Amino acid sequence: EGAGGREKARIVVVPTAMGEPRSSRGDHGRMFRLLGVKDVSVLHVPFGKEVDTARNLAMVRRATGVWFTGGRQWRLVDSYMDTRVAELMHGVLKRGGAIGGSSAGATIQGEYLVRGNPLGNTDMMAMGYERGLGFLKGFAIDQHFSQRKRFGDMTRVKQRYPQLLCVGIDERTAMVVKGGTFKVVGKGSVFVFDGKERPRDGAGEGEGYRRVKSGGEYEFVK
Repeated sequence: EGAGGREKARIVVVPTAMGEPRSSRGDHGRMFRLLGVKDVSVLHVPFGKEVDTARNLAMVRRATGVWFTGGRQWRLVDSYMDTRVAELMHGVLKRGGAIGGSSAGATIQGEYLVRGNPLGNTDMMAMGYERGLGFLKGFAIDQHFSQRKRFGDMTRVKQRYPQLLCVGIDERTAMVVKGGTFKVVGKGSVFVFDGKERPRDGAGEGEGYRRVKSGGEYEFVK
């Protein structure tokens, strides 16, 4: 809907987080084509390759939506951070389009990047990999949240950086952001560490966060 609907959407799929062996095969636009989107392109730039080519710039410049696949978020940092392509992705939002992603593709959208360490995904804060692409200013985003019991991990981030709005998204769940509000859709919940409750080490249910269930909304700017 935000990208223009099946007939008008021009979607760019970015599978770079998956890495070269997997991203070099398969139809990464298949999900959108099955939904009836007719105009789907794939943008994959491995680390060390030229990002800001005329083809890539033109692809993103005309896009109404961008989708980041899962994988490892550090690959997205290495390939796209501080590029003209990333700047044009911000332009998609400015002209009313939509940006989305799954797993690592959700995390990269925050201003602060968690689990960015190229040596493993257990470190929440890794020097040199603490910047996301920043489509959501002031956010740190984690995923697979309840399923992998990541409450304590995000508590530590909130303690280190209390100015951040830290959110954890369950599997089979989406956080749909419009303006200063997000709505939760899907099977699970989104957990918000907003400082209204004091977080503690090893936080569990109800400690240091609020739970927004499917169908619920949260006014994060307010």
